[in-house]
Amino acid sequence: MRKLIKTLTKSFNILRESQEEIRAELKNYKFYDKITLKDSNRNFVISFKSNFFTILMLSLLLESGVERKRCVSYGKIILLLRQIVTSCDNILDNERKGILFIESLKNLVVENSLITLVSQELLTKEIFRIEKEITSNSLQSKLLEKLYCIAEGESLRRVELYREYPDSNYILDKVHREIGGELLEISLTIPKIVENNLKLNKFSQGLFIIGMSLQALDDFFDMAEDFEDGNINLATSKYREEFGIEPQNIDFKKLDVKFVEKYIKDTIDEAYHGFEILEKSGFPIDRNMSKFILKKLFILRGLKDYIHYIE
Repeated sequence: MRKLIKTLTKSFNILRESQEEIRAELKNYKFYDKITLKDSNRNFVISFKSNFFTILMLSLLLESGVERKRCVSYGKIILLLRQIVTSCDNILDNERKGILFIESLKNLVVENSLITLVSQELLTKEIFRIEKEITSNSLQSKLLEKLYCIAEGESLRRVELYREYPDSNYILDKVHREIGGELLEISLTIPKIVENNLKLNKFSQGLFIIGMSLQALDDFFDMAEDFEDGNINLATSKYREEFGIEPQNIDFKKLDVKFVEKYIKDTIDEAYHGFEILEKSGFPIDRNMSKFILKKLFILRGLKDYIHYIE
């Protein structure tokens, strides 16, 4: 426990340094005074809640033996990638989330589009800096290929694309693999190429599985919403397979209790499997700490009433 807290604290400090470097680069824009950068709270506990996965990824880099200076650079890449994905989601969902905001732009689509451009420029500059150090020019294209796969997975969610509702294996392989596993693991794409680190590759595998489990969890709690929005959903597909009932005939407010229990427990077990891979690969985490983290993630997702499923 002590070693994990120590590592997470170091990662928190790296996160803050990464944010400060981004802030310094933003000052090069003439409209800097219109930009708001929502950085981490100086309180570790508060920041841990809102930046859990960023801090976890930086911890994985530290535990892989990556030098601190490079971790700061990777921290910037993680934050900027996260903002690009969030801004795209914001456009789809008509929302305003993330760490970068341009207060003078009142139209959400315009604001999110420009934030994406700013984030992409800063991301490209950071990647070029790394490429000069390792004499490689493939990092940007590799990252773009990953982003394309995630975008493709997102684009396959619309129900109207299919003659009949897709089965659960299809959704796992074609959709969740991209918007769940790859989306969480993409932050380690550049470090894995640059560092060529076996331990980091193992950590990445664990992250992928955790991402898949969290997407499965989100799908369960979004069953009714996805149906209304016309998106395919893993839990809905599994329910259809289990009971032979089409989505339009499912009473989302009165789901079969045994199905609910099994689905959530299976999802939690998959998350535990991901954390176990981290532990076996040398990350200082155990079952009790994994349990603690899962409970916190449930609370952050507004699922406090379901914590009793975590054993």
